[in-house]
Amino acid sequence: MLTTGMPAPTRLDRLRAAQEFIAAGRLEEAEALLEELVATTDPDTLNAKATLALARQRTELAFEQLAEGATNHPDHAGLATNLGIAHEMLGRFDEAVICLKRAAALAPRNQDIKLALAHALESRGDVAEARAITEAIVQGEAGNARALLQLGTIDLALQDYSSAESALLRALELAPDDPDTLRNLSVLLLECGRFDEALNVAERAHLRSPLDIAGLWHLAYCRAATGLWAEAETTCRRLLAYAPIHLGAREILARVMIANGEEDRGIAELTRFVRARNSHPSAALALASILQFVGRFDEALTLASHVVHTRPDDESAKTLETTLELTLGRFPTPEPVDLALVTRIVVPPTTGALEFVALVRLLRRLTSQQDVHVIAEPRYQALLTSLTERVIPDEPRPALSATPLQSLLRILSTDARNIADGIPYLRPEGELFAKWRDALAALARPLVGIVWEGGALGISMEQIAAVVPHSVTPVSLMADAQRHDMKRWCRPIDAGVHIKCPAELIAAIANLDAVVGPDSFAIHIAGALGVPGVVFVPRGYPWYWAQPDGQPLWYPSFEVVVQERLGDWSGAIDEGRRRLETLLRAPD
Repeated sequence: MLTTGMPAPTRLDRLRAAQEFIAAGRLEEAEALLEELVATTDPDTLNAKATLALARQRTELAFEQLAEGATNHPDHAGLATNLGIAHEMLGRFDEAVICLKRAAALAPRNQDIKLALAHALESRGDVAEARAITEAIVQGEAGNARALLQLGTIDLALQDYSSAESALLRALELAPDDPDTLRNLSVLLLECGRFDEALNVAERAHLRSPLDIAGLWHLAYCRAATGLWAEAETTCRRLLAYAPIHLGAREILARVMIANGEEDRGIAELTRFVRARNSHPSAALALASILQFVGRFDEALTLASHVVHTRPDDESAKTLETTLELTLGRFPTPEPVDLALVTRIVVPPTTGALEFVALVRLLRRLTSQQDVHVIAEPRYQALLTSLTERVIPDEPRPALSATPLQSLLRILSTDARNIADGIPYLRPEGELFAKWRDALAALARPLVGIVWEGGALGISMEQIAAVVPHSVTPVSLMADAQRHDMKRWCRPIDAGVHIKCPAELIAAIANLDAVVGPDSFAIHIAGALGVPGVVFVPRGYPWYWAQPDGQPLWYPSFEVVVQERLGDWSGAIDEGRRRLETLLRAPD
């Protein structure tokens, strides 16, 4: 018999190999190795089996294994880590953070545990702390691709797209074929309106991990976003063949049908699915979102309110309910609060730019009575300096609480009659205003600012061009790559090339006679300045374009033109042209 003289693999060898297989996604091989290990109370073996269960999404089984193991071996960092991950997967974020902080204390040099802790903190909403931990890891280990990926996803959630793209591209330099990094980069490109690039990267991610359901779902989403309806439907059908109750695929499929003019069919199919899953709140909320998407706000609100009634702790349901009520022009009942105590306001890091501009008007109701300190990301601090009422920039302080900006809607007596009081609530900086006034002085008036958007469902530069009368001077406010679309239209003044910060945009718009375009940052700035304009919105328009009586509540200087059918702006373009001409004829 031929022998090599090599010792037989030990239990530790098998465990190490199993962990490597799990990390590589080779779960069958890992399971075969672990099955060879007899039942034992050894914590490393228990932890490896729980790790495999988590990888297979068998969260309840993993939790049972970990609950016993972590109790019997409280100082085992691996068991504490996996128990925290299991808590997070089950939606118990506070427990997840507690476990992962303990694990990090047990193994302070283990960067993977710190990354897991940062992920749990982000899931719980502690984004700033999550980012600080992740950034520290990146600074200490510049070649840690996983940390760079996590930093990129956090910055993506914070809508800091430049930093997110930088981190994700650095991660791809280290791991060019990592599907998670590719998919997150694709999400970022979608958010930035770079649809074709997003689809290309999504296809690369799917190619690298063809069995990944999340990657296939994202590919379907990208195909729908770029108007490839047939391809998006085929992708969804393929996904549903082996994941029949995949809610995301069902929702995309409904949207594809709506885009193809089959609104009733799309809603009916999703409704049947929801009825079959009547105990699942996410299904009802998905249907509510589709109803919101097509502008059937009352029906959507009924569904969302039902979920809130049956599941009062469901934050996503409560958020959707509040959003739909605002869209219908209904404001929250004020809560009894001593306003003298509301002196510190925090802008949650995940607050969107358009939401921020709409809500920041509420600060003036406080500043008229007392000093107000505002904690916000640097990108928003710059806008706060342009408020007509002075606020005091501040930093987070653990010992001091702060009121979220969004909560002011419930704290203040806000309704349809006073929501627009105080416009303009932004003011241009004096020197910048004069600079733009002088730069635009030689141009024929009226001066009309223009913006547009890309994508299959967006409103293009050519469509905006059809809105602008020949008698006006169009001034492009586009400051990103889409400004290069103007090579197809020579009339606009390229002001966007000189707009490097919000203060420049505010000063430029303050010198214009009107602004026209889709829902965007420039449109909101114009509304906050009281500059007239025309905004084009889809049927499922956002809450800040609420118009219960045909007039916008939040930005009364604007005319709101609602698209009649998804993907078809022709009627809206004609209506927008008429409204803009009327605005420009109106006396000052």
